[in-house]
Amino acid sequence: MAVFKARQVARIRDAVALGRAAVRRTGGSEPLIFARAYVEAGGPQVPGDPSTAASESLGQRLLAWLADSEVPPADDADLAREVSRCVSETRWALSLDDDGIVGFLLDLPEEALENPTVEALAHQSQGLGPGVFRKADILVLQPECDGARFIPVTDHDIEC
Repeated sequence: MAVFKARQVARIRDAVALGRAAVRRTGGSEPLIFARAYVEAGGPQVPGDPSTAASESLGQRLLAWLADSEVPPADDADLAREVSRCVSETRWALSLDDDGIVGFLLDLPEEALENPTVEALAHQSQGLGPGVFRKADILVLQPECDGARFIPVTDHDIEC
């Protein structure tokens, strides 16, 4: 399975920050708001293919898909990953102003946990508990984590 290269991860991370800022600025909850800023910043990436052409093509497909539907397509893993990212990052961005939410629990599919690196990520602790990441963090997951969800965690959920 192809993976994101380091430069691709950095580009995704930077674009996510811009997408989150756009959502917070507008206060809208539509993933298309995030996607427009994310695509403009070159965020969509094809694992293992850092070319501008691949990124732009995926970005255009993403915008077109979100304009018509929010349900990820079943036949295009790269597009499905980006649709999922836009939906979860929009929710994540809106939570940044919610003082009750302190982080997000990374919920991975069982098949992803078969990979030792992914399993270690699921048990990583940032002081909020295993697999819980601070709400200001930007996580860029590799394709082997497709299907992952981020579950909001409140300060009441954290064990002392």
